[in-house]
Amino acid sequence: MLKAPFFGILLLLFGVVTSANAQEKIPVKDSKPVNEDYIFTKVDQPAEFEGGVEGWTKYLQENLKYPNKAIRKNIQGIVRIQFVVDREGNVKEVAALNNPGGGLAEEALRIIKNGPRWVPAEQNGRKVIYRHIQAITFRLTD
Repeated sequence: MLKAPFFGILLLLFGVVTSANAQEKIPVKDSKPVNEDYIFTKVDQPAEFEGGVEGWTKYLQENLKYPNKAIRKNIQGIVRIQFVVDREGNVKEVAALNNPGGGLAEEALRIIKNGPRWVPAEQNGRKVIYRHIQAITFRLTD
Protein backbone atom coordinates (compact mmCIF):
# COMPACT_ATOMS: atom_id res chain seq x y z
CA MET A 1 0.00 0.00 0.00
CA LEU A 2 1.26 3.50 -0.88
CA LYS A 3 1.75 6.03 1.81
CA ALA A 4 0.11 9.43 1.36
CA PRO A 5 3.30 11.53 0.75
CA PHE A 6 4.51 9.23 -2.06
CA PHE A 7 1.09 9.24 -3.72
CA GLY A 8 1.07 13.06 -3.61
CA ILE A 9 4.49 13.22 -5.30
CA LEU A 10 3.28 10.78 -7.98
CA LEU A 11 0.23 12.97 -8.71
CA LEU A 12 2.43 16.07 -8.84
CA LEU A 13 4.81 14.35 -11.28
CA PHE A 14 1.87 13.22 -13.46
CA GLY A 15 0.55 16.81 -13.52
CA VAL A 16 3.93 18.18 -14.70
CA VAL A 17 4.18 15.59 -17.49
CA THR A 18 0.58 16.22 -18.58
CA SER A 19 0.98 20.01 -18.70
CA ALA A 20 4.25 19.69 -20.64
CA ASN A 21 2.50 17.52 -23.25
CA ALA A 22 -0.41 19.95 -23.45
CA GLN A 23 1.97 22.79 -24.38
CA GLU A 24 3.63 20.78 -27.15
CA LYS A 25 2.16 21.72 -30.53
CA ILE A 26 1.26 18.66 -32.53
CA PRO A 27 0.21 19.30 -36.12
CA VAL A 28 -3.23 17.96 -36.89
CA LYS A 29 -3.92 16.86 -40.43
CA ASP A 30 -7.47 17.35 -41.67
CA SER A 31 -8.49 13.93 -42.88
CA LYS A 32 -11.70 15.12 -44.56
CA PRO A 33 -11.45 15.86 -48.29
CA VAL A 34 -12.41 19.40 -49.23
CA ASN A 35 -15.60 19.61 -51.26
CA GLU A 36 -14.75 22.20 -53.91
CA ASP A 37 -18.44 22.71 -54.79
CA TYR A 38 -19.59 23.47 -51.23
CA ILE A 39 -21.48 26.77 -50.95
CA PHE A 40 -20.77 28.55 -47.67
CA THR A 41 -23.30 30.74 -45.89
CA LYS A 42 -21.10 31.56 -42.88
CA VAL A 43 -17.45 32.43 -43.39
CA ASP A 44 -14.56 34.26 -41.76
CA GLN A 45 -14.72 37.01 -44.41
CA PRO A 46 -17.98 37.34 -46.42
CA ALA A 47 -17.97 38.30 -50.09
CA GLU A 48 -18.32 42.02 -50.63
CA PHE A 49 -18.77 44.52 -53.38
CA GLU A 50 -15.46 45.92 -54.65
CA GLY A 51 -14.90 49.13 -52.69
CA GLY A 52 -17.14 48.04 -49.79
CA VAL A 53 -20.17 50.10 -48.79
CA GLU A 54 -18.84 53.24 -50.51
CA GLY A 55 -18.29 51.35 -53.77
CA TRP A 56 -21.75 49.78 -53.55
CA THR A 57 -23.42 53.16 -52.92
CA LYS A 58 -21.60 54.74 -55.86
CA TYR A 59 -22.54 51.83 -58.14
CA LEU A 60 -26.23 52.16 -57.17
CA GLN A 61 -26.23 55.95 -57.65
CA GLU A 62 -24.76 55.57 -61.14
CA ASN A 63 -26.77 52.55 -62.33
CA LEU A 64 -30.03 52.06 -60.44
CA LYS A 65 -33.14 53.18 -62.33
CA TYR A 66 -36.29 53.57 -60.28
CA PRO A 67 -39.02 51.93 -62.40
CA ASN A 68 -41.60 54.38 -63.82
CA LYS A 69 -44.46 52.06 -62.85
CA ALA A 70 -43.31 52.12 -59.22
CA ILE A 71 -43.00 55.92 -59.33
CA ARG A 72 -46.52 56.32 -60.77
CA LYS A 73 -48.00 53.98 -58.15
CA ASN A 74 -45.84 55.34 -55.31
CA ILE A 75 -44.38 51.88 -54.63
CA GLN A 76 -41.42 51.72 -52.28
CA GLY A 77 -39.76 48.85 -50.47
CA ILE A 78 -36.81 46.61 -49.90
CA VAL A 79 -35.95 43.83 -52.34
CA ARG A 80 -33.79 41.01 -51.05
CA ILE A 81 -31.65 39.40 -53.74
CA GLN A 82 -29.92 36.07 -53.17
CA PHE A 83 -26.93 35.06 -55.27
CA VAL A 84 -23.73 33.05 -55.24
CA VAL A 85 -20.26 34.58 -55.46
CA ASP A 86 -17.71 32.05 -56.73
CA ARG A 87 -13.99 31.92 -55.91
CA GLU A 88 -13.20 34.37 -58.72
CA GLY A 89 -15.86 36.87 -57.61
CA ASN A 90 -18.37 36.04 -60.37
CA VAL A 91 -22.02 36.50 -59.44
CA LYS A 92 -24.29 33.54 -60.27
CA GLU A 93 -27.70 32.05 -59.44
CA VAL A 94 -29.34 35.45 -58.89
CA ALA A 95 -32.91 35.35 -57.53
CA ALA A 96 -35.30 37.79 -55.86
CA LEU A 97 -36.57 36.58 -52.49
CA ASN A 98 -39.46 39.06 -52.44
CA ASN A 99 -41.24 41.49 -54.76
CA PRO A 100 -42.88 44.71 -53.54
CA GLY A 101 -44.24 45.23 -57.08
CA GLY A 102 -43.98 47.98 -59.66
CA GLY A 103 -40.88 46.48 -61.25
CA LEU A 104 -38.68 46.86 -58.14
CA ALA A 105 -37.64 43.20 -58.02
CA GLU A 106 -36.83 43.20 -61.73
CA GLU A 107 -34.64 46.29 -61.33
CA ALA A 108 -32.86 44.81 -58.32
CA LEU A 109 -32.18 41.63 -60.31
CA ARG A 110 -30.85 43.68 -63.21
CA ILE A 111 -28.53 45.72 -61.01
CA ILE A 112 -26.98 42.58 -59.46
CA LYS A 113 -26.74 40.60 -62.72
CA ASN A 114 -25.14 43.48 -64.64
CA GLY A 115 -22.76 44.49 -61.87
CA PRO A 116 -19.03 43.90 -61.65
CA ARG A 117 -17.30 41.02 -59.92
CA TRP A 118 -17.34 40.91 -56.14
CA VAL A 119 -14.45 40.26 -53.78
CA PRO A 120 -14.74 36.52 -53.00
CA ALA A 121 -15.46 35.20 -49.50
CA GLU A 122 -12.70 33.58 -47.46
CA GLN A 123 -12.77 30.72 -45.00
CA ASN A 124 -9.60 29.60 -43.21
CA GLY A 125 -7.50 31.75 -45.54
CA ARG A 126 -8.93 30.21 -48.74
CA LYS A 127 -11.32 31.72 -51.26
CA VAL A 128 -14.64 29.86 -51.20
CA ILE A 129 -18.01 29.86 -52.92
CA TYR A 130 -20.48 31.94 -50.91
CA ARG A 131 -24.25 32.45 -50.92
CA HIS A 132 -25.08 36.07 -50.23
CA ILE A 133 -28.29 38.01 -49.65
CA GLN A 134 -28.20 41.69 -50.59
CA ALA A 135 -30.99 44.08 -49.69
CA ILE A 136 -31.72 46.93 -52.10
CA THR A 137 -33.91 49.71 -50.76
CA PHE A 138 -36.17 51.67 -53.09
CA ARG A 139 -37.39 54.94 -51.54
CA LEU A 140 -39.07 57.84 -53.27
CA THR A 141 -38.07 61.30 -52.13
CA ASP A 142 -39.73 64.67 -52.69
